[in-house]
Amino acid sequence: MINRLKGFLYNIIEFFATQGSRKTNTSKKILLLRVDEIGDYILFRSFIKPILETNICVNATIHFCGNTSWQQLFELEFGNSFSKVYWLQKNNFKSKILYRYSFLKSIYKENYSTVINPTFSRAKRVDDAIVKAAKAINNIGMQRNNENYEVYENNFDKSLYQSMFQPKEKLLFEFERNKLFAENITNTNINASLQFNNELIQKHEVKDLPENFAVIFPGSRNKYRIWPTENFVTVSNYLVETHQLKIIVCGSMTDAVYAESFIQQCPFTVINLVGKTNLLQMLYILSKAKCLLSVDTGSIHLAASVNCTTFGIFNGSQYGRFSPYPKTIIKNIYAVYPDKVEADIVKNNLNKYEYVVNIPYAAVTTKKIISVIKHHFNLQHEI
Repeated sequence: MINRLKGFLYNIIEFFATQGSRKTNTSKKILLLRVDEIGDYILFRSFIKPILETNICVNATIHFCGNTSWQQLFELEFGNSFSKVYWLQKNNFKSKILYRYSFLKSIYKENYSTVINPTFSRAKRVDDAIVKAAKAINNIGMQRNNENYEVYENNFDKSLYQSMFQPKEKLLFEFERNKLFAENITNTNINASLQFNNELIQKHEVKDLPENFAVIFPGSRNKYRIWPTENFVTVSNYLVETHQLKIIVCGSMTDAVYAESFIQQCPFTVINLVGKTNLLQMLYILSKAKCLLSVDTGSIHLAASVNCTTFGIFNGSQYGRFSPYPKTIIKNIYAVYPDKVEADIVKNNLNKYEYVVNIPYAAVTTKKIISVIKHHFNLQHEI
């Protein structure tokens, strides 16, 4: 009931935000919208340039709307690519009435002719609310899944989009889904790489890093995506003793409690960079690391974007969409699952993993992770 009332309040805010005068535009004005999380952006960013070069965008004024959580990553590559950029503070958009009203009002006033929203897990109360507030003549979107839509919201986007892209394949890695979306818009085959330009990354050097080191992300902002601290310690100890790697622990300040617990339990010296780096410095660190150990978070996609060997701990949630990474995209991202999940993968019982599942991450054992690490380093020695 409370959730429905909140939705009703959002509708009222949207109604009042989309009243009154708008700018008069004499030419095409386009909004490219992407406001989901860091990992989503990493897997989409390679297709921004091809979209900008399509016929839809020729001789048009083009704006972008993004999420403040990855603003630095966007500005690294596209700082001068758009006439105007709106940065959404997502938590405020969901919780502060005046902020929501003001943001939607700004979008409405621009009077866009076209809005492009490539998001697969569209949300009625976030990106689709922005699309509706824009009141554009032509909205181009992706046929969504039901992850961020309540059952009673399903009619909201019924006529919101004039053009809707739906891939033939249901099970798609997100990078491939974004590629198909961009190819549908541009009507061309796109050859895109996930990796950042290394020269851009090297401009954000972090001083005094050890020569050989592993990066550990022991935390997650999602309390259900936690691997036991003692497991991180066990695997890190293996990396120190067997491969003579130094250990650097990273994360945001929200990960500090997990990092502190990890450091206290470690029998070896740890370099603590939690909360001490920005996203661009984090990319630099990962580009120099021998490997990353992390649960299923945006750090894995950051690592993939700089070709950092990664050992990721997954519980099967959204299998095939964000993990495992196809070898055609990058070869050294290892996704490690609980035995139960692997058994279902072998049997092709994947429907149960379309959305988030509640299998504990602790079901992935240290023995299993160390086995994958050992296999990787053995391959490196054979090359």
